[in-house]
This record gives sequence, structure tokens and C-alpha cells, in this order.
Amino acid sequence: MKERLVMTSDGHPFPPVVARPATTADADAVAALLLELGYPTEPASVAARITRLAVEAGSTVMVAVDSSAVCGLATVHLIPLFHRDGSLARITSFVVSSSSQHCGVGTVLLTACETYARSHGAERLEVTSGDRRPVAHAFYEHRGFEREGVRMTRWLVEHRDRS
Repeated sequence: MKERLVMTSDGHPFPPVVARPATTADADAVAALLLELGYPTEPASVAARITRLAVEAGSTVMVAVDSSAVCGLATVHLIPLFHRDGSLARITSFVVSSSSQHCGVGTVLLTACETYARSHGAERLEVTSGDRRPVAHAFYEHRGFEREGVRMTRWLVEHRDRS
């Protein structure tokens, strides 16, 4: 079983926010967040992914909760490096519900991602974000992320949605 990582917000007038590992009970809320991000997904599929990643070394699914409602999601995956010792931590999904943005939720989630990465020996944290998300890019840049290189992809299977 993985360790429990909890981060909380404080120091601002918003409701307290806690980042914690996702559970299958969060599947409906996580599916709604993924829909906001542009990735429609069935809650049953989300529950299966949460279950799989909960036991997979080097991956975590975290949710942000305020007043007992899930309001954010982040996933982090560790990638071992070959060209040097250590690993890279990549945030592959990061979303805060539209009703909870600008309330510190994203900062709590990002801090939890960084804590997870550091505690697992990652030397670098990166986030992938679509070209059409300039507000998200500004959020990351404000928190010390820098644009670096170009990411190129090639689909190996056909997908209906290529957001």
C-alpha cells in the first residue's frame, strides 16, 4: 500500500483545501473534472484507473477536497532516466473545477505533486498542457515552471477525441 500524502491550504480566506490520494469513491467527481478538462470518461473507467494506479509504483492520483467536495485532480508519474541517475516526475492531468479556481486549490495540488516527486527522488517536475490552455500556462509559469523544448507525439491507436 502506498503512503498517504496530505497537503492543506492555509493563510488565505478560502475554505481549507486538502490534497489526498484518490479513491474509487471519488470516481464520479473525477469523471466530472476530466469532462471539464475536455476528456469525457465514464466513472467506472475512472474507478478502474484509480484502482490500478493506487498499487502501481511510481504513479499517484490525487484529489483536492474542500468542504468534503472534490474540486481538483492531479496525476503524477515517475519516469526513470537513462542519460543520468534519477527520475523525472510528469504531471499528466491537472484540473481544478471552474467553481473552485482562484481559491488556492491549484496551488495545494501542485505542492502535493512536488512533494510526491521529491519524496520519490525525482530531480525534475514537468507538466504537459495543451497549446489551447494559455491560462493554465500562466498558472504554471507563475509557480516557477519554464517552457522548455517541443513535445512531439504520434498516435499509435485511433482516438475519437484528440484534445
